[in-house]
Amino acid sequence: MIKTAIFDFDGTLADTLPLCREAFRRAVRDLDGRTVTDEEIERQFGPDDLGVIQRLLPGKPELHERGRELFIRHYRELHPELAPAPFPGVHELLHALRSRGVRLAMVTGKRLESADISLRFFHLDGFFPILETGSPEGGIKPDCIKRALNRLNSTAEEAIYIGDSPTDVDACRAVPIRILAAGWAAEADVEGLKERKPDYLLTRFEDMDRFFREHAPGTPGGPTPLHGGNEGL
Repeated sequence: MIKTAIFDFDGTLADTLPLCREAFRRAVRDLDGRTVTDEEIERQFGPDDLGVIQRLLPGKPELHERGRELFIRHYRELHPELAPAPFPGVHELLHALRSRGVRLAMVTGKRLESADISLRFFHLDGFFPILETGSPEGGIKPDCIKRALNRLNSTAEEAIYIGDSPTDVDACRAVPIRILAAGWAAEADVEGLKERKPDYLLTRFEDMDRFFREHAPGTPGGPTPLHGGNEGL
């Protein structure tokens, strides 16, 4: 039974990756005059916002803090246009989980400032009493998940992580904790997720409520874990 649900953010609760890319692109252009491509930006993902800026502007440490500030400015200004709402059903699902007594937390690679902007913009900030964010160096998600579990007085055995990236599967294996791979975003790497063999994989957010109902505390039964990356429940 799942008593604790730990959520990723970008690509899991909202399609914010286009917003992130454009905010990074404008920050780099403002400072360096270059127009970086989506591919160049995505290759730097892993660290938090400052870490991505550092990677996009190598050898220019004097520009990094200003780059972070510009990223945040563009991120905030572009939010209504490029990420106007979370995925349909997010609020309802989180309300339902909380009403059933499921403990909620968020572990994201985002920096605290940008995570807070999006959570407030989407009116999701009240759902996550525990929020663990990334670092400029990256690679700390397993430790963040462990800290979230400790802060919730929970154990990995009664918890699940919901994330959209193949690297999220790797991070969960390092904890270890079960993972529900989120394959519902338009740009989700479903094949990459399948290759990592997550415990569960869903490609439609609307199936989340049924998944948690079948795993709710006190509810017998539930779907069979996936093997070999098969889709569905």
